[in-house]
Amino acid sequence: MYHIAVFSEQLQQDCPEITLTYLNGPEVAGAVSAADVIINIARGEEVVEAEIGRPDRNVKLPPESLANTEMVGDLYLQAIEKGNTDVQVVHTGRMNNKTIAMATAMPVLAEAAGLNEEDVIHTPDTKIHQLVEENQVDLKALIHEIEADPTMQDMQVCIRALRRICKARNVNPDTASSSELVETLLDEYNNYPRISTSTLMKEQMLQNVAEKLRSEGKSEKEINEVVGKLDEFTDEEPDSVDTVTNFTNSIPMILSDKLIKNGYNADEVGVMSTEQKIELLAGTEMTAVFVADIAHMPRVMWLADYLMPDNFKRLVFVESRTGLDEETLRKSMEREERSLKLTRNWLPNQMGTRNPAKVSKLADEAYWGKDSINNKKINASIQQAK
Repeated sequence: MYHIAVFSEQLQQDCPEITLTYLNGPEVAGAVSAADVIINIARGEEVVEAEIGRPDRNVKLPPESLANTEMVGDLYLQAIEKGNTDVQVVHTGRMNNKTIAMATAMPVLAEAAGLNEEDVIHTPDTKIHQLVEENQVDLKALIHEIEADPTMQDMQVCIRALRRICKARNVNPDTASSSELVETLLDEYNNYPRISTSTLMKEQMLQNVAEKLRSEGKSEKEINEVVGKLDEFTDEEPDSVDTVTNFTNSIPMILSDKLIKNGYNADEVGVMSTEQKIELLAGTEMTAVFVADIAHMPRVMWLADYLMPDNFKRLVFVESRTGLDEETLRKSMEREERSLKLTRNWLPNQMGTRNPAKVSKLADEAYWGKDSINNKKINASIQQAK
Protein backbone atom coordinates (compact mmCIF):
# COMPACT_ATOMS: atom_id res chain seq x y z
CA MET A 1 0.00 0.00 0.00
CA TYR A 2 1.46 3.35 -1.02
CA HIS A 3 0.52 6.82 0.17
CA ILE A 4 2.27 10.09 -0.40
CA ALA A 5 1.78 13.42 1.33
CA VAL A 6 2.57 16.10 -1.23
CA PHE A 7 2.61 19.86 -1.48
CA SER A 8 3.68 20.27 -5.11
CA GLU A 9 1.48 19.93 -8.18
CA GLN A 10 4.35 18.43 -10.21
CA LEU A 11 4.75 15.45 -7.91
CA GLN A 12 1.01 14.85 -7.92
CA GLN A 13 1.09 14.71 -11.73
CA ASP A 14 4.06 12.33 -11.71
CA CYS A 15 2.41 9.81 -9.36
CA PRO A 16 -1.07 9.04 -10.75
CA GLU A 17 -1.08 5.49 -9.33
CA ILE A 18 -0.34 6.62 -5.77
CA THR A 19 -2.94 7.59 -3.21
CA LEU A 20 -2.27 11.27 -2.58
CA THR A 21 -2.96 12.95 0.71
CA TYR A 22 -1.68 15.84 2.81
CA LEU A 23 0.54 15.98 5.87
CA ASN A 24 -2.29 15.97 8.39
CA GLY A 25 -4.46 13.63 6.34
CA PRO A 26 -5.88 10.44 7.83
CA GLU A 27 -3.57 8.25 5.73
CA VAL A 28 -0.42 9.85 7.12
CA ALA A 29 -1.84 9.99 10.64
CA GLY A 30 -2.67 6.30 10.43
CA ALA A 31 0.75 5.49 9.03
CA VAL A 32 2.78 7.28 11.70
CA SER A 33 0.63 5.77 14.43
CA ALA A 34 1.65 2.31 13.19
CA ALA A 35 5.06 3.12 11.69
CA ASP A 36 8.00 0.93 12.59
CA VAL A 37 10.45 3.45 11.19
CA ILE A 38 10.66 7.00 9.84
CA ILE A 39 13.54 7.39 7.38
CA ASN A 40 15.21 10.69 6.51
CA ILE A 41 16.80 10.43 3.06
CA ALA A 42 19.84 12.73 2.90
CA ARG A 43 20.75 15.00 -0.01
CA GLY A 44 24.49 15.58 -0.22
CA GLU A 45 26.56 18.01 1.78
CA GLU A 46 28.48 21.23 1.43
CA VAL A 47 32.08 21.28 2.65
CA VAL A 48 32.84 24.51 4.50
CA GLU A 49 35.61 25.86 6.70
CA ALA A 50 35.78 23.81 9.89
CA GLU A 51 34.57 25.24 13.18
CA ILE A 52 37.29 26.67 15.40
CA GLY A 53 38.52 23.94 17.72
CA ARG A 54 36.45 21.29 15.93
CA PRO A 55 38.31 20.26 12.76
CA ASP A 56 35.84 17.46 12.00
CA ARG A 57 32.98 19.97 11.73
CA ASN A 58 33.43 21.06 8.12
CA VAL A 59 30.07 20.09 6.62
CA LYS A 60 26.94 22.16 6.12
CA LEU A 61 23.58 20.54 5.43
CA PRO A 62 21.85 21.62 2.19
CA PRO A 63 18.30 23.07 2.28
CA GLU A 64 16.80 19.72 1.24
CA SER A 65 18.30 17.86 4.20
CA LEU A 66 17.30 20.63 6.61
CA ALA A 67 13.72 20.50 5.31
CA ASN A 68 13.65 16.70 5.53
CA THR A 69 14.96 16.82 9.08
CA GLU A 70 12.33 19.31 10.18
CA MET A 71 9.62 17.10 8.67
CA VAL A 72 10.97 13.98 10.40
CA GLY A 73 10.78 15.73 13.76
CA ASP A 74 7.18 16.77 13.09
CA LEU A 75 6.24 13.22 12.09
CA TYR A 76 7.88 11.80 15.20
CA LEU A 77 5.83 14.12 17.39
CA GLN A 78 2.70 13.04 15.50
CA ALA A 79 3.64 9.41 16.11
CA ILE A 80 4.09 9.72 19.87
CA GLU A 81 0.89 11.76 20.13
CA LYS A 82 -0.85 8.76 18.55
CA GLY A 83 0.73 6.43 21.10
CA ASN A 84 3.54 5.11 18.89
CA THR A 85 6.25 5.85 21.44
CA ASP A 86 8.97 3.46 20.24
CA VAL A 87 9.05 4.25 16.52
CA GLN A 88 12.58 4.06 15.12
CA VAL A 89 14.07 7.06 13.29
CA VAL A 90 16.87 6.57 10.76
CA HIS A 91 18.92 9.40 9.29
CA THR A 92 20.87 8.39 6.22
CA GLY A 93 24.40 9.60 5.58
CA ARG A 94 25.65 10.92 2.27
CA MET A 95 29.07 11.09 0.68
CA ASN A 96 29.51 12.52 -2.80
CA ASN A 97 31.08 9.89 -5.05
CA LYS A 98 33.86 12.39 -5.80
CA THR A 99 35.14 11.86 -2.24
CA ILE A 100 35.53 8.09 -2.56
CA ALA A 101 39.15 8.36 -3.64
CA MET A 102 40.10 10.56 -0.68
CA ALA A 103 38.26 8.29 1.75
CA THR A 104 40.21 5.33 0.37
CA ALA A 105 43.52 7.21 0.43
CA MET A 106 43.20 8.33 4.06
CA PRO A 107 45.77 5.77 5.32
CA VAL A 108 48.33 7.36 3.00
CA LEU A 109 47.69 10.79 4.50
CA ALA A 110 47.87 9.28 7.99
CA GLU A 111 51.23 7.73 7.14
CA ALA A 112 52.54 11.02 5.78
CA ALA A 113 51.43 12.87 8.93
CA GLY A 114 52.53 10.16 11.35
CA LEU A 115 49.01 9.84 12.77
CA ASN A 116 46.59 7.00 13.37
CA GLU A 117 44.01 7.09 10.60
CA GLU A 118 41.12 7.70 13.01
CA ASP A 119 42.91 10.77 14.41
CA VAL A 120 43.35 12.56 11.09
CA ILE A 121 39.89 14.17 10.89
CA HIS A 122 40.19 15.41 14.48
CA THR A 123 43.47 17.18 13.76
CA PRO A 124 43.42 20.81 12.54
CA ASP A 125 44.52 21.30 8.93
CA THR A 126 47.42 23.53 9.95
CA LYS A 127 48.67 20.82 12.30
CA ILE A 128 48.41 18.16 9.59
CA HIS A 129 50.43 20.33 7.22
CA GLN A 130 53.00 20.85 9.97
CA LEU A 131 53.25 17.13 10.75
CA VAL A 132 53.59 16.21 7.08
CA GLU A 133 56.36 18.75 6.69
CA GLU A 134 58.15 17.52 9.82
CA ASN A 135 57.89 13.83 8.91
CA GLN A 136 59.33 14.34 5.44
CA VAL A 137 57.85 11.07 4.15
CA ASP A 138 58.98 10.37 0.60
CA LEU A 139 55.53 9.75 -0.84
CA LYS A 140 56.86 8.84 -4.26
CA ALA A 141 59.14 6.16 -2.79
CA LEU A 142 56.29 4.94 -0.59
CA ILE A 143 54.06 4.46 -3.64
CA HIS A 144 56.63 2.33 -5.44
CA GLU A 145 57.46 0.37 -2.28
CA ILE A 146 53.82 -0.55 -1.65
CA GLU A 147 53.08 -1.34 -5.28
CA ALA A 148 56.07 -3.70 -5.43
CA ASP A 149 55.13 -5.60 -2.26
CA PRO A 150 52.55 -8.37 -2.92
CA THR A 151 51.82 -8.62 0.83
CA MET A 152 50.49 -5.05 1.00
CA GLN A 153 47.28 -5.49 -0.97
CA ASP A 154 45.20 -3.33 1.38
CA MET A 155 47.58 -0.41 1.04
CA GLN A 156 47.75 -0.96 -2.71
CA VAL A 157 44.04 -0.09 -2.83
CA CYS A 158 44.93 3.19 -1.08
CA ILE A 159 47.69 3.89 -3.57
CA ARG A 160 45.33 3.29 -6.49
CA ALA A 161 43.03 5.86 -4.90
CA LEU A 162 45.92 8.31 -4.64
CA ARG A 163 46.67 7.77 -8.32
CA ARG A 164 43.03 8.55 -9.12
CA ILE A 165 43.31 11.79 -7.15
CA CYS A 166 46.45 12.72 -9.07
CA LYS A 167 44.86 11.90 -12.41
CA ALA A 168 41.82 14.06 -11.63
CA ARG A 169 44.20 16.94 -10.87
CA ASN A 170 46.39 16.33 -13.94
CA VAL A 171 49.37 15.28 -11.83
CA ASN A 172 51.51 12.36 -13.00
CA PRO A 173 52.51 10.43 -9.85
CA ASP A 174 55.38 8.75 -11.70
CA THR A 175 57.06 11.99 -12.74
CA ALA A 176 55.93 14.42 -10.04
CA SER A 177 58.14 15.11 -7.05
CA SER A 178 57.27 13.80 -3.61
CA SER A 179 56.42 17.32 -2.44
CA GLU A 180 54.03 17.76 -5.39
CA LEU A 181 52.29 14.50 -4.48
CA VAL A 182 51.96 15.57 -0.86
CA GLU A 183 50.51 18.93 -1.87
CA THR A 184 48.03 17.21 -4.19
CA LEU A 185 46.89 14.91 -1.40
CA LEU A 186 46.54 17.78 1.08
CA ASP A 187 44.56 19.88 -1.41
CA GLU A 188 42.17 16.98 -1.94
CA TYR A 189 41.79 16.51 1.80
CA ASN A 190 40.83 20.17 2.23
CA ASN A 191 37.58 19.39 0.37
CA TYR A 192 36.89 16.13 2.17
CA PRO A 193 33.75 15.97 4.40
CA ARG A 194 34.82 14.86 7.87
CA ILE A 195 31.49 14.38 9.60
CA SER A 196 28.48 12.38 8.50
CA THR A 197 25.33 14.15 7.40
CA SER A 198 23.42 11.59 9.47
CA THR A 199 25.08 12.93 12.62
CA LEU A 200 24.27 16.52 11.68
CA MET A 201 20.66 15.68 10.83
CA LYS A 202 20.16 13.83 14.09
CA GLU A 203 21.51 16.79 16.06
CA GLN A 204 19.34 19.20 14.06
CA MET A 205 16.24 17.04 14.58
CA LEU A 206 16.74 16.89 18.35
CA GLN A 207 17.17 20.66 18.43
CA ASN A 208 14.08 21.21 16.25
CA VAL A 209 11.90 18.98 18.43
CA ALA A 210 13.09 20.66 21.62
CA GLU A 211 12.39 24.11 20.19
CA LYS A 212 8.93 23.12 18.98
CA LEU A 213 7.97 21.65 22.34
CA ARG A 214 9.35 24.72 24.08
CA SER A 215 7.24 26.97 21.84
CA GLU A 216 4.19 24.94 22.86
CA GLY A 217 4.86 25.70 26.51
CA LYS A 218 6.19 22.30 27.55
CA SER A 219 8.35 22.17 30.66
CA GLU A 220 12.06 21.46 30.40
CA LYS A 221 11.47 18.14 32.13
CA GLU A 222 8.88 17.14 29.52
CA ILE A 223 11.15 18.32 26.70
CA ASN A 224 14.12 16.36 28.03
CA GLU A 225 12.02 13.21 28.33
CA VAL A 226 10.79 13.42 24.72
CA VAL A 227 14.17 14.40 23.27
CA GLY A 228 15.95 11.73 25.31
CA LYS A 229 13.59 9.04 24.04
CA LEU A 230 13.96 10.28 20.47
CA ASP A 231 17.74 10.22 20.83
CA GLU A 232 17.54 6.64 22.11
CA PHE A 233 15.43 5.44 19.18
CA THR A 234 17.38 7.25 16.47
CA ASP A 235 19.98 5.47 14.34
CA GLU A 236 22.57 7.02 12.06
CA GLU A 237 23.20 5.20 8.82
CA PRO A 238 26.88 5.40 7.87
CA ASP A 239 27.92 7.55 4.94
CA SER A 240 26.64 6.16 1.66
CA VAL A 241 27.77 6.95 -1.84
CA ASP A 242 24.27 7.24 -3.28
CA THR A 243 20.60 6.65 -2.55
CA VAL A 244 20.95 2.96 -3.41
CA THR A 245 23.44 2.43 -0.61
CA ASN A 246 21.33 4.62 1.69
CA PHE A 247 18.73 1.88 1.37
CA THR A 248 21.03 -1.13 1.53
CA ASN A 249 22.79 0.23 4.63
CA SER A 250 19.54 1.21 6.36
CA ILE A 251 17.53 -1.95 5.76
CA PRO A 252 19.66 -4.21 8.03
CA MET A 253 19.50 -1.57 10.79
CA ILE A 254 15.71 -1.37 10.53
CA LEU A 255 15.32 -5.15 10.57
CA SER A 256 17.68 -5.48 13.55
CA ASP A 257 15.72 -2.89 15.50
CA LYS A 258 12.46 -4.75 14.85
CA LEU A 259 13.90 -8.12 15.85
CA ILE A 260 15.27 -6.73 19.12
CA LYS A 261 11.91 -5.10 19.88
CA ASN A 262 10.33 -8.49 19.16
CA GLY A 263 12.48 -10.03 21.89
CA TYR A 264 15.53 -11.35 20.07
CA ASN A 265 18.90 -11.04 21.79
CA ALA A 266 20.82 -8.01 20.51
CA ASP A 267 24.13 -9.90 20.32
CA GLU A 268 22.53 -12.69 18.30
CA VAL A 269 20.88 -10.19 15.97
CA GLY A 270 24.22 -8.45 15.53
CA VAL A 271 25.79 -11.48 13.85
CA MET A 272 22.80 -12.33 11.65
CA SER A 273 22.96 -11.80 7.90
CA THR A 274 20.41 -9.55 6.23
CA GLU A 275 18.84 -12.63 4.63
CA GLN A 276 18.36 -14.23 8.06
CA LYS A 277 16.70 -11.09 9.38
CA ILE A 278 14.37 -10.93 6.39
CA GLU A 279 13.43 -14.59 6.85
CA LEU A 280 12.70 -14.18 10.56
CA LEU A 281 10.45 -11.18 9.88
CA ALA A 282 8.74 -12.60 6.79
CA GLY A 283 5.46 -12.99 8.66
CA THR A 284 5.65 -9.62 10.41
CA GLU A 285 3.95 -6.79 8.54
CA MET A 286 5.85 -3.53 8.82
CA THR A 287 5.27 0.11 7.90
CA ALA A 288 7.97 2.52 6.76
CA VAL A 289 7.63 6.28 6.34
CA PHE A 290 10.12 7.97 4.01
CA VAL A 291 10.84 11.70 3.97
CA ALA A 292 12.44 13.24 0.88
CA ASP A 293 12.33 16.44 -1.13
CA ILE A 294 10.32 16.82 -4.34
CA ALA A 295 13.27 16.31 -6.71
CA HIS A 296 14.53 13.23 -4.90
CA MET A 297 11.13 11.66 -4.24
CA PRO A 298 10.62 9.72 -7.52
CA ARG A 299 13.96 7.91 -7.06
CA VAL A 300 13.26 7.27 -3.38
CA MET A 301 9.86 5.78 -4.25
CA TRP A 302 11.29 3.57 -6.98
CA LEU A 303 14.08 2.27 -4.73
CA ALA A 304 11.73 1.66 -1.81
CA ASP A 305 9.46 -0.39 -4.06
CA TYR A 306 12.46 -2.27 -5.49
CA LEU A 307 14.55 -2.90 -2.37
CA MET A 308 12.36 -2.93 0.73
CA PRO A 309 11.65 -6.51 1.89
CA ASP A 310 8.22 -7.94 1.10
CA ASN A 311 7.06 -7.77 4.72
CA PHE A 312 6.91 -3.97 4.41
CA LYS A 313 3.26 -3.91 3.42
CA ARG A 314 2.83 -0.18 3.83
CA LEU A 315 5.18 2.41 2.40
CA VAL A 316 4.37 6.05 3.02
CA PHE A 317 6.24 8.93 1.40
CA VAL A 318 6.17 12.45 2.79
CA GLU A 319 7.51 15.34 0.74
CA SER A 320 9.41 18.00 2.66
CA ARG A 321 9.08 21.72 2.02
CA THR A 322 12.47 22.87 0.74
CA GLY A 323 11.55 26.38 -0.39
CA LEU A 324 14.09 26.25 -3.24
CA ASP A 325 13.92 28.90 -5.92
CA GLU A 326 12.58 27.83 -9.30
CA GLU A 327 15.94 27.60 -11.09
CA THR A 328 17.64 25.62 -8.32
CA LEU A 329 14.68 23.26 -8.14
CA ARG A 330 14.70 22.76 -11.92
CA LYS A 331 18.39 21.82 -11.94
CA SER A 332 17.89 19.49 -8.99
CA MET A 333 14.98 17.73 -10.68
CA GLU A 334 16.91 17.33 -13.93
CA ARG A 335 19.86 15.85 -12.06
CA GLU A 336 17.61 13.45 -10.18
CA GLU A 337 15.84 12.42 -13.37
CA ARG A 338 19.18 11.41 -14.89
CA SER A 339 20.12 9.53 -11.73
CA LEU A 340 16.80 7.68 -11.70
CA LYS A 341 17.34 6.53 -15.28
CA LEU A 342 20.78 5.27 -14.33
CA THR A 343 19.42 3.49 -11.25
CA ARG A 344 16.64 1.82 -13.23
CA ASN A 345 19.26 0.39 -15.55
CA TRP A 346 21.91 -0.44 -12.97
CA LEU A 347 19.85 -2.48 -10.52
CA PRO A 348 17.59 -4.67 -12.70
CA ASN A 349 19.89 -5.06 -15.71
CA GLN A 350 23.43 -5.01 -14.31
CA MET A 351 22.89 -6.29 -10.77
CA GLY A 352 19.89 -8.45 -11.62
CA THR A 353 18.66 -8.80 -8.05
CA ARG A 354 16.24 -7.18 -5.61
CA ASN A 355 17.94 -8.75 -2.60
CA PRO A 356 19.21 -5.75 -0.58
CA ALA A 357 22.17 -7.74 0.80
CA LYS A 358 23.33 -8.75 -2.68
CA VAL A 359 22.77 -5.24 -4.03
CA SER A 360 24.83 -3.90 -1.12
CA LYS A 361 27.71 -6.27 -1.89
CA LEU A 362 27.69 -5.44 -5.59
CA ALA A 363 27.48 -1.70 -4.91
CA ASP A 364 30.38 -1.86 -2.46
CA GLU A 365 32.47 -3.68 -5.04
CA ALA A 366 31.54 -1.13 -7.69
CA TYR A 367 32.44 1.87 -5.56
CA TRP A 368 35.16 0.59 -3.23
CA GLY A 369 36.54 -2.64 -4.68
CA LYS A 370 39.69 -3.41 -6.60
CA ASP A 371 38.01 -2.63 -9.91
CA SER A 372 35.88 0.19 -8.52
CA ILE A 373 34.16 2.68 -10.78
CA ASN A 374 36.07 5.92 -11.15
CA ASN A 375 34.39 9.31 -11.32
CA LYS A 376 34.88 9.57 -15.06
CA LYS A 377 33.00 6.31 -15.64
CA ILE A 378 30.25 7.31 -13.21
CA ASN A 379 29.74 10.63 -14.97
CA ALA A 380 29.85 8.95 -18.39
CA SER A 381 27.15 6.51 -17.30
CA ILE A 382 24.98 9.37 -16.11
CA GLN A 383 25.44 11.17 -19.41
CA GLN A 384 24.47 8.02 -21.33
CA ALA A 385 21.31 7.77 -19.25
CA LYS A 386 20.11 11.22 -20.33
